[in-house]
Amino acid sequence: MIERPSARLILLDPQDRLFLFKVHQPSVYDPADPFRDPFWIMIGGLVDPGEAFAQTVVREAQEETGIVVGNVRWVWSRQREMQWRDKRVLHREQFFLGRTTSTAVDTSGLDEREKSWTLDHRWWSADEIAASKERFEPVDLAARLKTLLRDGPPTQPIVLS
Repeated sequence: MIERPSARLILLDPQDRLFLFKVHQPSVYDPADPFRDPFWIMIGGLVDPGEAFAQTVVREAQEETGIVVGNVRWVWSRQREMQWRDKRVLHREQFFLGRTTSTAVDTSGLDEREKSWTLDHRWWSADEIAASKERFEPVDLAARLKTLLRDGPPTQPIVLS
């Protein structure tokens, strides 16, 4: 099985709101939970060869939003089998916490493929996520974000199920 290392950024603004993209790509899904409607995801993407996961989230933040993030901290990890277009892949994710002082977003750095599946973007509070009827990844994002905000980053990354 092909492995796909990827990194995600829990990017928080000064009001502790999380930046998310709304995407729709029905050919990429979790076979254990085959949801094919639009959903909200964090900044992130494939770890390039020779690149550390933390470097990926910093690079992806700048490419996808124009936001330069300094220090990031690894807080969650997840491994799951995914259907990735026409292939089954082992998706290995690391999630990093980062902060920004700016809420100005510039998505002009999205490539054509990313633009084709990106429907929207916005800053969300944990309460807004919890109250929303929309789908988020991870599906328990509201509870996990509330815990992260209340308790701070864990001493060791938490494994998401």
